Amino acid sequence: MAVGSARTLWPLLGWVDAKLPSEPMRPPWAPAPLRRSGEKSTPPFGWPRQTDSLCPVCVLEARAERSTGGPAEAGIIPAEIVERDGGVWMLKDCPVHGHFAEELSHDPAFLGRLERLFPGRDYQADAGGRREHGASTLRYGRGAVFNVDLTSRCNLRCSTCFADADHGAEVHELAWEEIKAILDRSLSTMPRRQMSVQFSGGEPTLSPHFLDAVRHARKIGYFCVQCASNGIRFAQDAEFCHQAR
Repeated sequence: MAVGSARTLWPLLGWVDAKLPSEPMRPPWAPAPLRRSGEKSTPPFGWPRQTDSLCPVCVLEARAERSTGGPAEAGIIPAEIVERDGGVWMLKDCPVHGHFAEELSHDPAFLGRLERLFPGRDYQADAGGRREHGASTLRYGRGAVFNVDLTSRCNLRCSTCFADADHGAEVHELAWEEIKAILDRSLSTMPRRQMSVQFSGGEPTLSPHFLDAVRHARKIGYFCVQCASNGIRFAQDAEFCHQAR
């Protein structure tokens, strides 16, 4: 009954809000007043549609080249998202390695529902700096989780690792002063991110500063502290596990 009432009242409240003149609200974390629902933008949804992707073979070749210390970039290639054979597929052609077809979903109706539930993009992110990552540059929003890579070291060598952990010729590991500065500076970034931080890597528990990073994040106000870990260190060392809680 409560769910049915909410579904009835919510569109009505939205209509009233759109009709009544009012000053837009600006919370302390926002660089500008909040946008109304009708003012938010969305990326292209549905299919068929065009997008960008990576050649899976180019990615492996780039990883191999990086492991010897040489520079390498996996080439971005155009792709098309289509519905076929009862699923949603990404089709792409690499000029070097040929054609690839990857299934994104075996349930087009469910994927379509997920896209329709997208709440809309609120703020355009600051250009350059910490949000500039080439094709993966953050262009909108304030983010859901603040991710801090503590180290590139790992105690596994998974071929599917998105971070290429432990594949490089040299180890990249943050010093404690760098970790503290990153966490402290994150509080002043506008629009302010959700107060949730995730320590990652590599395997973050291999960083000698992991526990200190967890303690400091809680001290300065992060209400949710996460760890993207394979769990080996936690399973082998009960005391370490308790200290990280």
